[in-house]
This record gives sequence, C-alpha cells and structure tokens, in this order.
Amino acid sequence: MDATRVKAIARAAGASAAGIARAADIDEFRRFSEAVVMVPSGLGYLNRDPFKRKNIKKWYAEARSVLVCAFRYWTPDRDHAAELAKAGEPAAFLAAYGWRANQPALVTAPGAKISRYALTRNYHLTVKEKMAAMLEAIKKEAPAADGKIFCDTSPVMEKELGRLAGLGFRGKNTLLLSRELGSYFFLGGIALNFELKPDEPSADSCERCDQCVKACPTGALKNGKLDPGLCISYWTTQSKIPVPAEIAEKTKGFAYGCDLCQEACPQNKAPGQIAPGFDPIKK
Repeated sequence: MDATRVKAIARAAGASAAGIARAADIDEFRRFSEAVVMVPSGLGYLNRDPFKRKNIKKWYAEARSVLVCAFRYWTPDRDHAAELAKAGEPAAFLAAYGWRANQPALVTAPGAKISRYALTRNYHLTVKEKMAAMLEAIKKEAPAADGKIFCDTSPVMEKELGRLAGLGFRGKNTLLLSRELGSYFFLGGIALNFELKPDEPSADSCERCDQCVKACPTGALKNGKLDPGLCISYWTTQSKIPVPAEIAEKTKGFAYGCDLCQEACPQNKAPGQIAPGFDPIKK
C-alpha cells in the first residue's frame, strides 16, 4: 500500500485533508520542552513524561509513518450568532454534547458564547471514530498493517506533525493554518507500522500579518507563542479554578472556548481564495 492510497482512504472516511509525515525526531520538541515548564496547573498533564513527544516511536514503538488528517468543522458562510441561537441555553447544550463547562458563572451569563468547535458533538469521539474506520480499511487492504490512533489527548505533537505532513503552516496564534481550509479544523492521526513516502512540510508563513495578535484582548499571543495563563480558551475550558477578574472582563462573551484570534485571521475570511503571501497590512 502506498501513500496515495492511504490518503484516499482517509478522505473517503471523512478527512478534509490528509498527509504523511515521517516517524522520527521532531525539531519543534525543543521549543515545546522550554515552554511546558511554565504551563498553568490546568495543563499539568503536558509535563507527564514530556520527552515522549519528541518522537512518536516513543509512544508507539512500531511507528514508521504517520497519517495526519484535518477535519473541517466550520466554513466562512456559517453564521456564528445564528448557530448559537439554534443551540439554545449554553450550559444545557454543552452537557448534551459531551463538553464539560468548568466556569458556570460565565456559561450562565446573558449572551454567553460557545466556541465554534464546541457547537457539535465532542470531537474526541467523532474524530477517533473516523480514524478507527480508516485504520480498519487500511488493515483490510494490507493485513500486515497496524497502527495507533491519536486525537488531542495522546503525547503526540499533532500540530507539528500536521505541518510536517504538509497540511498547513504554524500561524502566529500557534494554530495550524491551511490556505484551503483556514484554521477551523480538528486534527487526528494514526501512527502506522509501515513505510510511506512523506509529504513535503509546509514552509509557508503569516509573513507580516499579525491580525490575530491584535485581536487577542488579553495579550496572550507574542512572538509566535501562546501564554496559556492569559488565554481565554484555557480559562474557560481547562482551568478548574475561577477565571481571574482581569481575564473574565475581557472574554467578549466567550464562556466556553474562544475564537477571537481565528475570527481575525484572513485565512478564515475566505479560505482557498487568499494567495500565498497575502498581507492585509498592505491591503
């Protein structure tokens, strides 16, 4: 089985895009290891054996290649306000769709907003189901094939693997950005036990655009890094202690997650229609 066939199986199973990365040491691990020592308590899990993230083989020893998939969950034509109105009462919606709201005071406040990614069934379940279907299809065509699925909760550097697999480039908001899909997509993957031709890593960049940096009301973004202690999304989805008053007053209504940096990103205005090197400052 070759890379072309594996990616075709991925797209048939629901992936918006798919790419292949090598199972090897990841240079980006150095930056991760420097940043992880300063994460707040709600992200303490990142410090559990962080060295495992340097190479996916440390998580799945048989890995030879990595299939990385993007699953788009939002498009520019959708109206966020209309979708929020359709969802109804935020706390009830979140509970019904498998999301745990850690900040009840914010979720029950008038005009509370839910991030776009949470206006659907919990993606940890959805994406893993799709990845499992892919792995089964691969094993059906190649009985000796095997693999291990990951989606968000495994000690795997998903965004960097996505870049290495050619799915996009790392934006100044630290997210993976695609010229075709924007940034509103989930990532999932499979560490596979056989060799596949890897895709070319993306060498693209945001260039001089810094709209996401300007849009963050707490100043969480700086020099291509995210300070989780200032991130609205961290405080509203992962922190188990109340949001500090100085953060709470800047959420702009977001009670679960935050889309402000993504709303400002030109890649999410009209993905697929923005030429490489687009610079809104010059426009």
